[in-house]
Amino acid sequence: MKATFVLSAVLGLASSASAHYTFDKLWLNGQKQGGDNTYIRKHQNGYMPTKFKNIPSGSISPNDADFTCNKGSTPAPKVLTVKAGDKVALQQAFGATGIQHPGPAQFYMAPVKDAATDKPAGLDWYKVHQSLLCKSGTPEDLRHGLWCSYNEDNIAFTIPDSIPNGQYLVRGEHIGLHGAHDGQAEFYYSCAQVEVTGNSATSMPGTGVKIPGVYKQADAPVNFSIWGNNKSYNQAPGPDVIPGGTIRGSADGSSGDKITRVAGGSTGSSASNASESAPTQPASSKPAPSKPASSKPACRRRRH
Repeated sequence: MKATFVLSAVLGLASSASAHYTFDKLWLNGQKQGGDNTYIRKHQNGYMPTKFKNIPSGSISPNDADFTCNKGSTPAPKVLTVKAGDKVALQQAFGATGIQHPGPAQFYMAPVKDAATDKPAGLDWYKVHQSLLCKSGTPEDLRHGLWCSYNEDNIAFTIPDSIPNGQYLVRGEHIGLHGAHDGQAEFYYSCAQVEVTGNSATSMPGTGVKIPGVYKQADAPVNFSIWGNNKSYNQAPGPDVIPGGTIRGSADGSSGDKITRVAGGSTGSSASNASESAPTQPASSKPAPSKPASSKPACRRRRH
């Protein structure tokens, strides 16, 4: 009986881990940099999500001061040097092999004096990347494989050429929308430490936002239902991407898996709304995605 109980507990933990995730590994242009949390701040929330409603025990809400870099985050030991055009990816922790929740991914950057010591509170955060749908399909398809990030074990973006040199905290985030219809969107996020070199911009383009505060509980994008007849996601969460930032995919997926540069803000290139291929991302041995057997609202839990 005792052995059965222990086995059940272990299997339950594995199931939970496969449904939830966080990020602790940093990749640059397809190459892993350092080990776990070498450049990504370690937090105390494990793989548990942040939610506005029915907050998991021990977790936080998007109104909490720690919504910046996650609960109890502490500085990483190193700061990674990057330049405009570099592809930076945050990879899942705990051996996870793919994001199994439908939803958008986005990156914010906050200028700091010292990325290895500065606290994330009170900073101005600039949205530099948005990932939406990379395929078009049916309302049922919107519940899984249409999203650019679906079944990928990382989220990634390109360092803009429109931002000044200096050190930054980089906040990578994925929002799971499977429970958003009930006010239970799930936020998964971590912060990396980088130093940008080689740019000539002297000020940040666009408008910065405060975190917490970037999302409100009543915001339509974080209360969006994937369980109706929607085939597109027309309201991206948070602010617009800054000039020189990038957007992967589109609201309805009709553009395919392409990355579009937002016009303006460039100091070293004449590119404007230019398209490019998706960022170089960590190789993965994850299996091909499969469709859920049911169309009813549920948190998919599968073992990796």
